[in-house]
Amino acid sequence: MPKFLRIPVSGLAFVGFFTFGCIAGWIGLPLLALWPGSPEVKRRRIERIICAIYRRFLSILNMVRLIDYVRPELPPDFPRGGGYVVIANHPSLIDTLILMGLAPGLSSVVKPGWYSSWMLRLLMRYAGHIPGTDRTAALTDGSSDMSQEAADSDMPAVVDRMVAHLQAGHALVIFPEASRSWERKMRRFRRGAVEAAVRAGVPIVPAFISVNPPMLMKHQPWHEVPDRRGVFRVEFFPVVETAGRDLDPRQLNRELRALYDGRFAQMLRERDASALTAAPIAQLPQT
Repeated sequence: MPKFLRIPVSGLAFVGFFTFGCIAGWIGLPLLALWPGSPEVKRRRIERIICAIYRRFLSILNMVRLIDYVRPELPPDFPRGGGYVVIANHPSLIDTLILMGLAPGLSSVVKPGWYSSWMLRLLMRYAGHIPGTDRTAALTDGSSDMSQEAADSDMPAVVDRMVAHLQAGHALVIFPEASRSWERKMRRFRRGAVEAAVRAGVPIVPAFISVNPPMLMKHQPWHEVPDRRGVFRVEFFPVVETAGRDLDPRQLNRELRALYDGRFAQMLRERDASALTAAPIAQLPQT
């Protein structure tokens, strides 16, 4: 699809998603909750539907050729039930949707503004998302030293909510960077996700999201689409079991960050190489 067509199609896709999310939250999911069944059966039914919504939106983005994404096969050591934490780098706006579509029952920590939004608040609640705090949300709006310090002071309360959520048998998706990465550098890894997993004694599933060329980055308007569609891929590092182990969250967080630094550097090399390959093609005369 030509770039000039992908710009309006991209806008329509996101408008459609938010509109559908509003309808699902206010009408579809409440009606589904009235369907006969035990509370556990109802919960799992809603989790499957919400996961299907995320997957369907991504398939639409694929279908209209805005992105190239194939949902990965889950690795053999991926937890099949109970509480666990999926952590990942955060290169784009749609990373949450990509990870939420991996398996039913995944939820996350969201900004208070999203959690109380009239449009999406019911969807947020049915999906089991955890509200953050106003000061931790500051990291998604800026990364000044002042916001970092303010957010750090609120981390214990948010981690307590995460631990309770995990101990209740639910799964979480967390981005340790707290906000989208810079184009050529990741943000610092906050240890809240690792600390919550260690305290709850649940597995950590490290996932890496690559996108080439970069798109939907922080502070990048939605209409700034690349010359070619972004190729999104998800890969997994080995699952880290925490139950029954004496782990230092700070040290474990540093070790995980080192893994991500290495893979991020590889992604940059892949981007640079493909950009050099694509440049001459773009300059060829049209026939």
